[in-house]
Amino acid sequence: MTSPTRTEARDRIVGWTALGGSALAVFAWAACCVLPMALSVAGLSLAGTLFFAEQRGLLTWGATAVLAAGWWTVWRRRRACARDGSCAPPSRLTIGLLAAATGLIGLALAWQPWIEPRALMLLRSLRG
Repeated sequence: MTSPTRTEARDRIVGWTALGGSALAVFAWAACCVLPMALSVAGLSLAGTLFFAEQRGLLTWGATAVLAAGWWTVWRRRRACARDGSCAPPSRLTIGLLAAATGLIGLALAWQPWIEPRALMLLRSLRG
């Protein structure tokens, strides 16, 4: 097994960063109402989620910026490799990480208008 080149390693770092930032953005959107309520139904508490809830817009836009940079890098690299053939195209892992991050950003953006109201109704019905 060969070690990844410097470019491949950088692509993976961007992919993992986008995925982590996107997951954090989804967590921030859930930290406002649904997450604390779900934990209370389960008999648990998670103090400190308010910090993430207050930063949800910033986290979402930051993750979106990293994600856009990741897709731009993949697109640019794919074009360059197709043109001269001297480099390897972006790895499937990098593209998979960016695709997963894109899905999570979509989930974060859909959270407040569509997911949260339905989740809160469900949780309220479980509390009895």
